Amino acid sequence: MRLFSRISGVIGAVFGECMAATNLAVSRVFGFRHESAEVVREEAIGKRDTNRYQPASEVPKHHRQDTISIRTLDSPYSPKVSATSTLIDDTSYLTTLSKQPSPSLSVEEIMTLAKPTIEKLLQDSGSVGASLGVLRHDERHFLNVGARSLDVTACPDHDTVYLISSMTKPIIAAAVGILMDDFPKYHLKFDTPVSTVLPEIQNSPGIQTTYTNQELCIGDLLDLRSSFQWMTNLWESPDGDLPWKTIDPIMSLLLHLPANNKYTSHEAFVHNRNYSNECFALLVAIIERKTGSPWTEFLRQKVLEPLGMHNTLVGLTEAERNNPTFAKPHSVQVTGIMPDLVKCTDAQGQVSRTKIAECFDRHYGTIPQPVEILPSQASSTSYAGPSPLAGAAGIMSTTSDLLMFYSKLIEVYNQRQPEQDSKVFPFPEHLSTPLERGINRLFAHMESRLGPDPTASTCTYSGGWNTVSVPMSPEERNACPRPRWPGADGDNARRLESAIKSKIHGNDLDYSFFLTKSNRHSSDTINDPSQKQKHLALYHGGNMVGATSFCWLLPDHETAVVVLCNTRGFLFDAANLSGMLLAECLYLAESDQDTGSVMERVKQACRDTERMAKAIQIDYLHDLTKYEHALTSRFRKLGPASNGTAAEELEGRYELNKDVFITITTEDRGPILRLYGTGYGYLLRHSHGKNTVTDGLEKTMTFAQPMAELIARGVGGTNRLRIEDFVVVFKRASTDGAWEGFEWNFARDKAQRERRGGTSPYFWRRSNE
Repeated sequence: MRLFSRISGVIGAVFGECMAATNLAVSRVFGFRHESAEVVREEAIGKRDTNRYQPASEVPKHHRQDTISIRTLDSPYSPKVSATSTLIDDTSYLTTLSKQPSPSLSVEEIMTLAKPTIEKLLQDSGSVGASLGVLRHDERHFLNVGARSLDVTACPDHDTVYLISSMTKPIIAAAVGILMDDFPKYHLKFDTPVSTVLPEIQNSPGIQTTYTNQELCIGDLLDLRSSFQWMTNLWESPDGDLPWKTIDPIMSLLLHLPANNKYTSHEAFVHNRNYSNECFALLVAIIERKTGSPWTEFLRQKVLEPLGMHNTLVGLTEAERNNPTFAKPHSVQVTGIMPDLVKCTDAQGQVSRTKIAECFDRHYGTIPQPVEILPSQASSTSYAGPSPLAGAAGIMSTTSDLLMFYSKLIEVYNQRQPEQDSKVFPFPEHLSTPLERGINRLFAHMESRLGPDPTASTCTYSGGWNTVSVPMSPEERNACPRPRWPGADGDNARRLESAIKSKIHGNDLDYSFFLTKSNRHSSDTINDPSQKQKHLALYHGGNMVGATSFCWLLPDHETAVVVLCNTRGFLFDAANLSGMLLAECLYLAESDQDTGSVMERVKQACRDTERMAKAIQIDYLHDLTKYEHALTSRFRKLGPASNGTAAEELEGRYELNKDVFITITTEDRGPILRLYGTGYGYLLRHSHGKNTVTDGLEKTMTFAQPMAELIARGVGGTNRLRIEDFVVVFKRASTDGAWEGFEWNFARDKAQRERRGGTSPYFWRRSNE
């Protein structure tokens, strides 16, 4: 009865506070409610903290009555007790009785405290809707905000289907682990050379030239430790278009391109990774080659169905996309602020970060305007089935399904026991299914990569996961090379540091998430009592056209957080910041038993996150403005008089190799470049400068576009803000001759260009077809 009354009191208090939050709601924009973080009153939680230890007879009656109205319990003695699903102020909770002692704040209280900040983050990024899920000690909790689309006011729920983008990778990694578990059938190990399964790319420089001086192996693909060149700009397209329908372009590029010398040493992967979606495209090709069936079918049979992940999908038809349970994809428009942004320069004509910040403050609250866009083809099917890149970023799922997957990962992680005096992990009897044994195999591989003590390792990508040990000490954080910020992924990972260093919001921008820290008012440290205990965290983000996502797992705390969002807002990654905020607050609640102290720290974390979000937005707008200035100052559109002969001279098909090509046509706007001859048409712009050195043998142009146009079509991340990545140099042998082709250094390779003769691996030769 004490346990029951304790739980009853906590839930009743939360219910009452959530109802108060409903009454205080003052507006709704795209489904978001704006409330004060003080909605959960400290005195109410303090009263709950007293009541939780009272006998049932002494708990106020309204607590017990509210509890009965919220849930029905099967049996308080069952290790897993079912509960009804409820909706409280757009917050739905599916829970079971906890097997662990209650922390200072419950998950419901933390989510309620953090909800106004999460809503603010989503609104400031232009997001239309999002679903968040928390797994803690076998309890599941859900928070849903906003709407499924601009024209549907219904709030999403834990069964709303989103594109999870690169959070696909951990799921594919589990499928690879299953292959490894059945060696007699598949004859695969993590150190099996890739060319053993895919012999057609045996002579690829990226396969042969590696950091180990040995051939690239399957484990290297899982750990993103290849020396592949960066290829994203060859397939990421506006309007969701994904031109690679088969594995052939990837295979031919790997044979054609040199190895990236930046990633041919062990030192290159200290706190680092060579992020390549093509690694996971090869992994799903290996699955198909070894099983003899589509990788999507193997994934469904071996991973999704055993876990009951019935709303997790890949390879959808257009008709299937019209399912009302799907969240529609969105991007944003930033046209309203652009005229003022481009004026933010100093006396020397340089973009001024201070003026950008002032411009941001003037427009704050109206900068991103959401727009519905076409869905990414990463999750679609074609005549050849799903794109191979679907194995890197094309799975669609729900918060409910994903928590099932993370629960199984956490369960296997915590049940693994090393044999005495051995680093080889056995397969205990309780690991009875191929999935459990496959996950165990995967963790064993990660163990070997991270070292004998995984919690001592910092910021290593392994087994389809970013890994980090937390809390991170200041010495670890300031190590050289500098590690990634724990939890930060996608565009935020690149901007957290620069936002802090810019000091645009002063010197006291405190963002100490997952770091050892001291009480602001005393010398007492928080988190683990000894400040020495480390915990291995796994996390991943996802960014594709029309969607962002984030997940965080702390296995030994039996905690997971997942955030799925139906918008890519570009100014900052709201899914990532919201997930990091929840993860930090949950960690604080388990590490400090003083309710008042944790409440204050949670509220401070919310304030810090809001300030950090503003700093990141200013940093992005600063880089965006520099990009626009570079585009207009260095390049110009071909005028009407030039749209004839000059444009027609460039028309044709240009091939890097037989599977990778570009077409240029003359249209009303001018010369238009299209990847693979289809999809979005990029307007070519001519360089302002007159290059007399080349004597008319070269013509420098760019197909970089004004970012206000691209962002509204779903493309505009940090990787797009480099003019040089889209500069093409046309070449010919004589001034009166035809253009033979152009050089486009899409891979950011710093190798010396060949000025004439077209011998560069990045030379696109004009075809006679």
